[in-house]
Amino acid sequence: MSLAKKIYVAILNQGNISTELSHVINGLLQQEKYNLIIDYPADKPISFNRQNIVKKFLTTDCDYLLMIDSDIVPPLSILNLADFQEDVVAALCFAFTKGMVVPLALTRRADGQYHVPELKGNEGLMPVDAVGTGCIMIARHVLENPWFMENGGWFVNEYDKTGYKKEGLDLSFCRKAQDLGYKIFCHMDYPCSHYTRMDLKLLYASLLDAGKIR
Repeated sequence: MSLAKKIYVAILNQGNISTELSHVINGLLQQEKYNLIIDYPADKPISFNRQNIVKKFLTTDCDYLLMIDSDIVPPLSILNLADFQEDVVAALCFAFTKGMVVPLALTRRADGQYHVPELKGNEGLMPVDAVGTGCIMIARHVLENPWFMENGGWFVNEYDKTGYKKEGLDLSFCRKAQDLGYKIFCHMDYPCSHYTRMDLKLLYASLLDAGKIR
């Protein structure tokens, strides 16, 4: 009887994935440390896709769910996140927003607003309040908690009375998981590449503001 951890790897996509990610997936298939199920869910919208991924995961006997977006390229060692045996642990991903590249390792202030703490780059496994879902590993016992099914599911956008989105899927999930007593981490030693379409005009303006272009 194998004692190797079983990991359900969901590659979220809309019909294609980056070439770089395909190389990583091939590498994951060559490893022998973990038992893997690899799936390529492409449902729309993204909230429906993530909800269905969790439902499929729960029909298996896998110990962990690892979700990787099609434009994210994690390191080949990404499966090792399971060895930390944490409730929720994400690799370090980045987003381009408001003219800045932002690491998605967030802490929450007393007013409920999230911000990026000062990072030195040597934090290793770092406790945080929220992470992005571009490359995230979640333990089975978290997703099995019946509270989620009784309250709309795991990955749900939160809106106010006017229809304005207050929280996206990632922040909403992390907040609810924390409220249920689960711990959230980001591992700084597992940085991911993020290939995304970008408006070069916006990038130029951002670099100009930062004094990188004269």
